[in-house]
Amino acid sequence: MVVPACDPGGTEPCRVNFAFLPEWTQLAVWAVNAVVVAVFAYGLWTRYRLWKEGAPGSPGGSFVHHLRMLLAVSVLQGKVVRRRFAGAMHVLLYTGFIALGIGTTLVALNTDILAHVGIDILRDEPYLIFEFALDFMGLAFVVGLGMVFYRRLVERPTYLRAGRRDLYLPGILLLLLIQGFVLEAVRLAVLQPRWQEWSFVGYALSLAFRAVGVDERLVSVDVAGSLVTITPNAGLAVLYGALWWFHAGTTFYFAASLPWTKASHLLFSPANTYLERALPYGKLDKPFDVDVIAQPDAAPPVLGIPTTKALAWFDRVQLDACTICGRCTSVCPAWTTGKPLDPMHVILDLRDAMALESKGRALDGPLPEHVGYEELWACTTCMACMQECPVSIRHVPFIVGLRRTFAMELGRIPEEAQGMMRNIETNFNPWGIGWDQRARWAEGLGVRTMAEAAAAGEPVDVLFWVGCAGSFDDRNRKVSQSVARLLQRAGVRFAILGPEEKCTGDPARRAGNEYLAQMMIKANVETLNRYAVKTIVTACPHCFNAIRHEYPDFGGTYEVVHHSVFLDRLLKEGRLAPVKEVAELLTFHDACYLGRYNKVYEEPRDVLRRIPGVRTVEMAACRDKGFCCGAGGARMWMEERVGEKVNHRRLAHAVATGAKAVATACPYCLIMFDDAAKTKDREDLGRQDIAEILERSL
Repeated sequence: MVVPACDPGGTEPCRVNFAFLPEWTQLAVWAVNAVVVAVFAYGLWTRYRLWKEGAPGSPGGSFVHHLRMLLAVSVLQGKVVRRRFAGAMHVLLYTGFIALGIGTTLVALNTDILAHVGIDILRDEPYLIFEFALDFMGLAFVVGLGMVFYRRLVERPTYLRAGRRDLYLPGILLLLLIQGFVLEAVRLAVLQPRWQEWSFVGYALSLAFRAVGVDERLVSVDVAGSLVTITPNAGLAVLYGALWWFHAGTTFYFAASLPWTKASHLLFSPANTYLERALPYGKLDKPFDVDVIAQPDAAPPVLGIPTTKALAWFDRVQLDACTICGRCTSVCPAWTTGKPLDPMHVILDLRDAMALESKGRALDGPLPEHVGYEELWACTTCMACMQECPVSIRHVPFIVGLRRTFAMELGRIPEEAQGMMRNIETNFNPWGIGWDQRARWAEGLGVRTMAEAAAAGEPVDVLFWVGCAGSFDDRNRKVSQSVARLLQRAGVRFAILGPEEKCTGDPARRAGNEYLAQMMIKANVETLNRYAVKTIVTACPHCFNAIRHEYPDFGGTYEVVHHSVFLDRLLKEGRLAPVKEVAELLTFHDACYLGRYNKVYEEPRDVLRRIPGVRTVEMAACRDKGFCCGAGGARMWMEERVGEKVNHRRLAHAVATGAKAVATACPYCLIMFDDAAKTKDREDLGRQDIAEILERSL
C-alpha cells in the first residue's frame, strides 16, 4: 500500500513533509539524529557514573510509592501550582513543552516509520485537530516564556538569578518556537492550502509574509494522479532550507546537550521525584549505632558528610535535580530575615563540590566549610524549603549531615550550642537544671509517676511525656499543669516518668551531635520499654516527632499523639465539655514540627472552634505555608546576631491579623513569642497554649 502524496491545493487536509527541501534531507536527519542520540546517551552515562560514585543504599518504598510520587509531583505538578503567577507560568511551560514534544514525535513517527508501511496518521480531521492543538499549545508556551522573562528581568525577585546560564533554557526554547512558527508561516504563505486557518498562529504570520512577496509565485505544484511534485524557485529553496536547518540544528543541539545544561532538570527532576525517600519528612536517618561502633573491631563511622561521596547515590541525584527556581530560598525564615543561609545555594554548593571531587580536585576547605559555617548554623530546620521545592529535594537532611561533620569531626559548634549539649550530658536537659527536679511542676496535682503506678499495681493507659520545656521552663510548666488537669478531668488513666524522663535527643541531633542524641534516645527507649508503654501523649512537637519517627530505629515503637490531637479526640468523645465563654479573637501559629513535619493542622484549630466565644483569624503565612518561630534546629539555644530576629518577624505576622492573642501548641513557639512580645513591647498580645485556653472554658 502506498500513501497518497499531499496535494496542498486539494480538498483533503494533509501534511506536506520536507516541503521545499532536497530528497537527501531525510537521510541527513537520520544520520544527525544518530549522533545526537549517542551524545545524549553518553551524557546520561556520565551523570549516572557520577551518582554511583556515592555510597550504596536504597530510598526504600515500593514501586507504587515511587510511581505515586512521580505522578503527584512531576506529572501533575502538585507543588508547582502552589503559587499563582509562577504556577500558571509553569503550567503553560510544562503543558506546552509536552504538547510540542508529542507533536514532534508524531511527525517523526509519521514520516520516518509509518510512511514506509503505508500509514498516514496526519490526514483529514485528525490532522486539522493536530495543527490547531500544536499552534494553540505553542502560543501558550510562548506566553509562559514571556512570563519567565518578565519575572527574571523585570520583576526580579531577589531569590531568582538572571545570568546567562539562567536564561539559556527559556532563551533556546523561545528560539525553537519562533523558528517553528516562522517555518510554518512561510510554508502556508507559499502553498496556501484550504485548511491553513486551522494553523491560526502560522496563518496570521503568513499574511505578513505574503505582504512582502513571499507567496504562491515562488513555487510550482504539479499533480499527476497520486504523484504531487512541489518545486520551489532557487531563492525559496535557499531561504527555507537555511531556516529549516537552523531550526533542526537548534533542536539537535538542545537535545544532545540536555544532560549538561540547566535543561537537565527536565530529566533529573522527574528522576528525583521517582526516587523520593519513603522516610517521613520529619525523620533523620540513623547514620551509625553508638553501641556498634564502640566495639573494638568496629569500622570507624562516617561522621556526617565529610565528602559528597559519603552521600547515597540517590541523594546525589537530588543535587542534579535542582531547577534553580529559588522557591526554597524565598520561604526560608533565615534568608528572609537577613541571615546568610540560602537553601538553594546549599544544594548548588554541594553540586559543585560533587563535580570537583569527581575530578579529583580539592575543595577550598572541608566540605561543610565549602558550603559555609554561618549558613549551616543559621538553619531552623523548619522544612519550609522542602515543602516548597517543586522537585522534592530534601535540604534539611543535607544541612544536618554537614552539621554532624562540623560537630563530630571538625569540632566547630557555636558556643551557646556547646553549653546546651553540656547541660544535656550532665542533667539530661538543655536548661541544665537538676534532673531530679523534672517533676516539680506536678507537685500538688496528684499526678503519678510510672514508677509509683507500677509499685501500686495501678493501670496506666497513657504516658504523658512532659518534655524538657514543660518540665523546666517556668512559662511552659503552666501548660503542663493545664494538660494534666484536662487529662484528669477527662478520666484518662495517665502517668509521667518524672526524673526518669530524659531529653529526647532532638536538639543535640539537629545540632549534629549524633553521639549525645543516641545516648539520650537509648536511655529513654530502655525506660519506656521497661514500663511496656504503648501510648504516649506529649505537648511538645519536637518530642512528638522524635519519638514517633526516630525512636523506632532504636527499638522504641509506640503510639505517639500530640496533645492537640488527643484533646480534640476527648472533645469529640464528649469526655471534655467546654461551657464557659472565652471571648477572644485568636490567631493560631502552626509549629513547624507539628504542621509541616507531621501534617497536624486541623486538630488544634478544631479544639479552638469548640470553645464558646473563641473567634479565630489566620495569619497570611499559615498551615503548610506557616512561618517558623525561630527555635527549631537547636536555634533555641543560639543567639541571632545577624539581621532581624525570626521570632520578631513572626510576631509581626500575628500583630497584623488584629488578633488579641496568639494560640500555640508548642512550648518552643510559646517561649519565642513571649521573648518577642517582651522585646518589642507588645505584651498586650496574649500568648497561650491551646490547652490553657480550653481549660478556661471548662
